[in-house]
Amino acid sequence: MGETSGAGDARVRLKRRPSKVAMRRWRGRFENFWLARRDRAQTLRVIPLPMKLLPILLGVSLAANAALVVVHRSGDGRVKEVRYAGATNEVADREAPRFARPEVPVGGEGAVIAESIRGDDLARLRDELRAVGLDEDSVRMVVAARVWKRYETRLKALQPPTDPNRPWWRNDEEQRGQTREQRELARQLGDERKAELESLLGKDPREADGNSWLARQYGYLPPEKREELQRLEQDYGDLANEFRREARGFMLPADQEKLKFIEEEKRRDLASLLSPAEYADYEMRQSRTAQNLRWRMTQMDATEAEFRTIFELQKEFDERFTEQDQSGGRTRTQEEWKVRNDAEKAMRAQIRDALGAERYADYVRAQDNEYQQLRGATKRFQLPPDTPNRVYALRDEVPKRATRIADDKTLSPDQKREGLRRLAEETRDRVRATLGSEAAQAYFANNGMQWVKQLEGGTIVTFNEDGGQSHRRIEPAPKPAAAAKK
Repeated sequence: MGETSGAGDARVRLKRRPSKVAMRRWRGRFENFWLARRDRAQTLRVIPLPMKLLPILLGVSLAANAALVVVHRSGDGRVKEVRYAGATNEVADREAPRFARPEVPVGGEGAVIAESIRGDDLARLRDELRAVGLDEDSVRMVVAARVWKRYETRLKALQPPTDPNRPWWRNDEEQRGQTREQRELARQLGDERKAELESLLGKDPREADGNSWLARQYGYLPPEKREELQRLEQDYGDLANEFRREARGFMLPADQEKLKFIEEEKRRDLASLLSPAEYADYEMRQSRTAQNLRWRMTQMDATEAEFRTIFELQKEFDERFTEQDQSGGRTRTQEEWKVRNDAEKAMRAQIRDALGAERYADYVRAQDNEYQQLRGATKRFQLPPDTPNRVYALRDEVPKRATRIADDKTLSPDQKREGLRRLAEETRDRVRATLGSEAAQAYFANNGMQWVKQLEGGTIVTFNEDGGQSHRRIEPAPKPAAAAKK
């Protein structure tokens, strides 16, 4: 038989690697694990648990491995077939070393625990594990695994089927997921499983600690309301997502009304579940306005008082106008746009009065992409903390100088344009000196300071306190008319 070469030869060698190597590695890890547990037990002056449970745990582990790997041998010891976790993988005939399964004597307490693990009396299993001194976390882990096995098949049956033949290069436009009925059944089974586990072991103390997801998400609410709120959020989220899937990306005005109805129903249920003070806290943390506002407040390093003040003003504006911005809503008329813009100006004026001029400038900067790029460059290149403000301040300084050039009546239009071009180049040099050449080059490449590029072309861009822009263009001198042809 000819020699195989390259990757094929490597695959043959890999398949013929003796399994006893892996067994020695596994046994070494197993022994080290229990030696560490024994040392810990001796330090705490308790009975070394591994000596009692090692036989039964070793037996259970070997049984589990036997369930995962089934080896069929011919009479002469040659491996004919290997199956892994239900999938068949036929391997060509090959020599394999024999190894004897270790005989694990199980007696005394180990036999009792083995019988409990195999049985269906989980209360007995819990008691036996506690009786031999197993710590409560380990008892919970073992019992929870046995409880899960009672529900595993039914829960897996509620999962949507997977299509192995679905083209991998295309998205699943159907977005097949669990139906509403399947989600409800899965939830009921989950509740039953949790109730059974709590009846055996009591509430899991880890669910009540400050690091749990519910505590982080709804820590401002009493513990008994957190889970109810989470379930309410999930119900309405599933309902809205199912409706959007049915719309298939094409929303009609009537669809928008349905989504609005879902939102109104959610608010009514929230008002029934929460007290007025709790509902106000919920809105300030979980509403769409809060989620959109939180990013801006982070960028300006806002205090809680500043957040609360801006939130109330922004929420009033959003409730009045934002619903019309959703997909499928009717297009605004010119008059409606004017009403919206006037309301936004009034809101900004109220925010400016509440924050003061200096903090309002921080608020405006927090919404500017150029400023965010400067903050990112400052962090990445470890520049002085005031770097973003110094570079951003050029937006005020440079347009003023450009305006003086444009107003100079002693200069011709072409001289003014040349002066603006030189000012633009000087501005870029100052940015390079402040950020460094690498950061400045990336900043300009990411469309930073586009107003400098416009300045270079003869257009002066000035900014107001709200971040709005105005433009003034210096046109080149008209070319003299060509001499009339004779």
